[in-house]
Amino acid sequence: MTIPDGDDVLELGRERKRPARWRPAAATVLGTAALLAGLAIGYAAGARHTGKPAASPPPSAVTAPAAQFAAGGFPLSQSGPECSAQNGHRLQVGLQITNLSSASVRLRRVAVVLPLRGLRVITRTWGPCGELPPDGEAPGGTPPPALGPSASTWFTVTFQVLISCPQPLPVQFTLDYEQQGRPAAIRLPGFPDLSQVPYSGCR
Repeated sequence: MTIPDGDDVLELGRERKRPARWRPAAATVLGTAALLAGLAIGYAAGARHTGKPAASPPPSAVTAPAAQFAAGGFPLSQSGPECSAQNGHRLQVGLQITNLSSASVRLRRVAVVLPLRGLRVITRTWGPCGELPPDGEAPGGTPPPALGPSASTWFTVTFQVLISCPQPLPVQFTLDYEQQGRPAAIRLPGFPDLSQVPYSGCR
């Protein structure tokens, strides 16, 4: 049988397969994946078998618990017992105050707040109740040295009583002080009234 020129010839028998062109690319991908896996295994092994454990970060500084301050965050608080003394129509009352902070406080001045009439301030003195001041003594008094942490001190105020019985009268105080170079003031509750203070003129 004569085959015309120019026609393709089909070879009979087992068909030869040409090598797939994707094999070199696939081999490259597989080789890269194997290399990365080896690096990962080596890193993991190195991390598990280091000569020394990784150094822990330094512990943060332990902060001492904050001191408990009086209401409003003030370092001074009216605390402890109260005192009083009477001589005729003169009445002396006193309070103990305590430094609740961890720094010293320098006391400056006590101002008396009298919401109602019936009392007149004669003197203000640093110290507990005791001997009433003599006539003509100027009000004020020298404050004590700096009040250290947890330390307490007294101040007293002497009044001239202008009514027969001062028991219904409230007496409050404003205390000026200085801490770490900063001046401040605190209002102390003092006495809501003087009903707990003995006074011979009351029936």
